[in-house]
Amino acid sequence: MANDISKLLKVAELYYLDRMNQNDIAKIIGVSRPSISRMLEEAREKQIVKISIEAPFERNNTLMMQLKEKFDLLEVIVVKGLGEYDYDLDNVGKASADYISSALSDDKILGISWGATVEKMVKNFPAHDLKNVHVVQLTGSLGPNRTVMDGNELVFRLAQKLNGRHEFFNAPAFVNSRKLQEELLAQPQIDLNISLGRKIDVAFSGVGNIETTRNTLVSSGILDNRDLNDLVAEGAVGTMIGRAFDIEGKEIQYRNQFPISSGLDSLRLAPISIGAVCSKKRATATLGAINGKLINVLICDEEVGYELLNS
Repeated sequence: MANDISKLLKVAELYYLDRMNQNDIAKIIGVSRPSISRMLEEAREKQIVKISIEAPFERNNTLMMQLKEKFDLLEVIVVKGLGEYDYDLDNVGKASADYISSALSDDKILGISWGATVEKMVKNFPAHDLKNVHVVQLTGSLGPNRTVMDGNELVFRLAQKLNGRHEFFNAPAFVNSRKLQEELLAQPQIDLNISLGRKIDVAFSGVGNIETTRNTLVSSGILDNRDLNDLVAEGAVGTMIGRAFDIEGKEIQYRNQFPISSGLDSLRLAPISIGAVCSKKRATATLGAINGKLINVLICDEEVGYELLNS
């Protein structure tokens, strides 16, 4: 038997607005608890109650489950996209901020790199009130030619939002001699960053490809076309934290650049290592990162997701 609108409205208000439980509402209305449950269902059917989920981004849950099963990853988040790079990248940044926010807790160490994807994550990161969170820069600075926010700025801003400490990487991202690389890596402050990089609880980095388009290392003047061609000839497919790697995730050395950063093992050692990526052009690089255990959490757009699923 259908209930009148006024009774359904009263039950809905008590349950959804006043946050009363169904047992207490049943006593007020003078019916059983199962009757209240049926009345709430009837209120939804008659659209007296409309429930919506206001998400900051939409997810492709089917694709997420397929990728998680195929690659045996800790977590996969696939953001629905429009095929418009800047829009989709911002949503990947929102999803990354949301995931890291839920993964962090007191006394944790979070290591981050630089690049457009990291910048989007930091921009969308919510303010937190955790205790003793330590944000560590995993790579040196990009220098004056950079087109994205540098690692030290990102570390500082993220630490502010987390009400935590930060550790700058006081060195350039690359130098042009092995001797200078060895001397810098031996400096106490840089050695501290490297040591912390091996102890991080959560790692976060974008996944770069070996192309000129939207390549932070190219736009910053660190690599040129010849460098990219040499990397491709050596089998490189992608970069993370300033290090190049092949389809199996093994590091490939640059021809005349020597990185000042934590090694790729810092990503493998992290209990949670997140790779965030947008655009199907980075799918092969992402596959290399997965194969090499550089990441165990993938946050990407649908283009990358479908490319990986069909790989």
